[in-house]
Amino acid sequence: MPDRDFTSPEELMIEIYRAIYAALESRLHLIGSTIDADSRKEILAQQIYDKGDFHGNTGYLLQTTDTAMILRVGSNVKHEPFVLGGKVPSWTPIAPLIAWVERKHLSWTDKETGKALTVAEIAYLIRGKIKREGIAAHNVFASVISNREQWIYQQLNDIEVSL
Repeated sequence: MPDRDFTSPEELMIEIYRAIYAALESRLHLIGSTIDADSRKEILAQQIYDKGDFHGNTGYLLQTTDTAMILRVGSNVKHEPFVLGGKVPSWTPIAPLIAWVERKHLSWTDKETGKALTVAEIAYLIRGKIKREGIAAHNVFASVISNREQWIYQQLNDIEVSL
């Protein structure tokens, strides 16, 4: 908007706010896409995949309201809380474990007898280990944000607004 004449100070302020809003929104998209890319790399590096759905549904969302702009990063899968926060030692439903063992085509043998274990037996062994030890947390988003914290602040500090 070069050399635009404003009829009132209110019009000028509205244009200034629009420019600030657009600059901030653009910078938050840059930050979100960078965190998303780094998180995807970290997910692969930590080998956090089963069917690839956690990695495939990872992304960011920029929500705007009348009073805030919120940048959210994460994975849009039901088991995201268990990947990010782990699981305390507790009984796990057996059906998902059986399905997981079948998908992974796991085959274990009994050390004493040399007999191959069934899918259900393998699932129950895994369930017992989860009951004893839980599942470790893999909060890739928190670690990426922590590693990029200074860069994020720098991006927010370097926003330039022009009319």
